[in-house]
Amino acid sequence: MTNTHENTHAQHCILLAHCKLANSPSCNRTCSHFIGMHGMTGKSGRAGLANVPADYRLTTVANSPARASQTEAYRLIDAYVATFERQFSENSGRIKSLYLWSESPGTGKTTTASAVLNEWLIAHYIGSIKRGKQPLQQPAYFLDVNNWQTLFLGFNRGNIPQDIAEQYSRPYYQAMERAKLAPFAVLDDIGVRGASDAFRGDLHTIINYRTANGLPTVYTSNLPIEDMAQVFDARLYDRMRDMCATIEFEGISKRGMRK
Repeated sequence: MTNTHENTHAQHCILLAHCKLANSPSCNRTCSHFIGMHGMTGKSGRAGLANVPADYRLTTVANSPARASQTEAYRLIDAYVATFERQFSENSGRIKSLYLWSESPGTGKTTTASAVLNEWLIAHYIGSIKRGKQPLQQPAYFLDVNNWQTLFLGFNRGNIPQDIAEQYSRPYYQAMERAKLAPFAVLDDIGVRGASDAFRGDLHTIINYRTANGLPTVYTSNLPIEDMAQVFDARLYDRMRDMCATIEFEGISKRGMRK
């Protein structure tokens, strides 16, 4: 057995930096930890079920491309992620939520939110195994609010055939339940100005459930958290900011600058 073939998948595993088998002949698709996190194809497993955008499936806080341009934000992100390991080794209590925002799009908020979610996946998986417990199949979920709104519009237009509407409504409500109940969630781009009252009400339901039940959530937005009092209502805003650290991302859009 040669390392050349067997090691080709080491760089595709989110557990790479934490695994003693990394870069050894045992680091391959038959590894139970690789399968547990990424499935047989590398596109499923716990990482796949988390619904993180494909570009960020292997992004961590350490390798995040946003790190270099958001030094102060990542100082706070590092401290936040450090609490995950304590949570799963010591059951240290409630984890705070995060509100990542900047007026300009493309400053690394979604990248960072994805990295933080992946760190939660890693901490949950490793922590569960160390405690002799079976890791949850879906310990985290990423909800792209814009894509979710597209599903909503797909079954809320007039004269849509029922079979077509169901193609949109089923994944819409499945995503809603997963985002509401996941132990950890990212709600990406929650500044939904211009959305219908019905859609905003469904998003309100998710946030209200998570805040009321102390479930940690990473929000991203182009609006300061104070504006959530107008996007939703004052009561939900009060719940959101409780046990929630706000981190502002600086600068202008970095999109299109990656090599």
